[in-house]
Amino acid sequence: MSRRVKNIIVVSDTASNDGGVSQIACLTANILKGAGYGVTYFAGCGPVRSELKDIRTIVVRDGSFLKSASKVSGALEGLHSKASYEALTELLREFSPADTVVHVHGWTHALSSSIFDACADLGFRVIITVHEYFLVCPNGGFYDYQRNEICHRKPCSVGCVLRNCDKRGYAQKLYRVARAIRQNRSVRRAKPKLCYLSPFVRNILYKSGIDDDDPAYLPNPILAPKTFTPSDPTNRQGYLFVGRFDPEKNPKLFCEAITRLGLQGTMCGSGHQLETLEAQYPGIEFLGWCDKDQLSDQFRRHRALVMTSSWYEASPLVCLEAMFASGIPSIVPNTCGAIDYIKDGVNGALFENNDLGSLCSALERMENTAFYKGVCENIERELPELRKDRSYDAYLKRLESVYEAQIV
Repeated sequence: MSRRVKNIIVVSDTASNDGGVSQIACLTANILKGAGYGVTYFAGCGPVRSELKDIRTIVVRDGSFLKSASKVSGALEGLHSKASYEALTELLREFSPADTVVHVHGWTHALSSSIFDACADLGFRVIITVHEYFLVCPNGGFYDYQRNEICHRKPCSVGCVLRNCDKRGYAQKLYRVARAIRQNRSVRRAKPKLCYLSPFVRNILYKSGIDDDDPAYLPNPILAPKTFTPSDPTNRQGYLFVGRFDPEKNPKLFCEAITRLGLQGTMCGSGHQLETLEAQYPGIEFLGWCDKDQLSDQFRRHRALVMTSSWYEASPLVCLEAMFASGIPSIVPNTCGAIDYIKDGVNGALFENNDLGSLCSALERMENTAFYKGVCENIERELPELRKDRSYDAYLKRLESVYEAQIV
């Protein structure tokens, strides 16, 4: 394919190994570098992870806005950072809008929406991979962290502004509202192309006033082993939870369901609820954080993965990673992005959000030998196509299609 786009500037809050967004941003940069593009990684803060050693990386500041020496200056920079604007403007002057696009993955923690003004002022096309909901929702989750429930209020409406839904309190909520209002002006100036991880995410953000009614999808890629041998279903025992022990991830629901049914349960992860859960549920095994090899081993040992998130989790990869590693199914809530590829009774089971009885019913279905055998057979049959769809090659083709469409 003859490329009009020659250079990509990948933008993310951090260049460090800190969370899923930065991991995908780093992976995107390396895939593009391998395909022969000129790639520059522009980050709000470091440190710079080793995976970026062969890619030109520019870091604006030492840490996130929250870690600023002055809370006041950090807050003001978070609203609209002059430093980020000037650094990106200086970088963009080295390139031409005729053959360069700016691909944004994250900006709220260490860059601010001033990056969109820099792009608009110099006429560069912007692509945003929508990893979360900060484009519309002030706290980024459409989630009431005080009530631990999904929020259906219109973002920045009177009802939204009056509701204390933030993790850190009402003052922080008001700050986030101000930031969202300032952000909206900058984003609209840049007229970005929005790329969604899944139809699920797009349905939540649709009619935001930014969506262009021509959605593009960039599902996250997954590096899968070239050879695949599923674990023996007859040797799989118990159920596995993987994730942070935070309220929105709802690990307590997993513990309650496993305990009520007298099943074997294992939890990989950590968080501020860890000690409480360990004390309350001595029958469950807590392994702490596990690396990829350890997780792969756990996937192969367990009957199914269980996700209990009570918020709109955008596109969790752990369900696919479990299937790719061992062929096991997943049990997921009906309010998370995994429902775009986890189908009830086909390759997993769904349950009602934050409903203990519904989760117990889903677990009981997985305990049924005939049901479980059918689900595992479906996974083995469909897995080759799914692995191909989430491959690095497929991701690159999607990227190139989106990039080329931006240059006219």
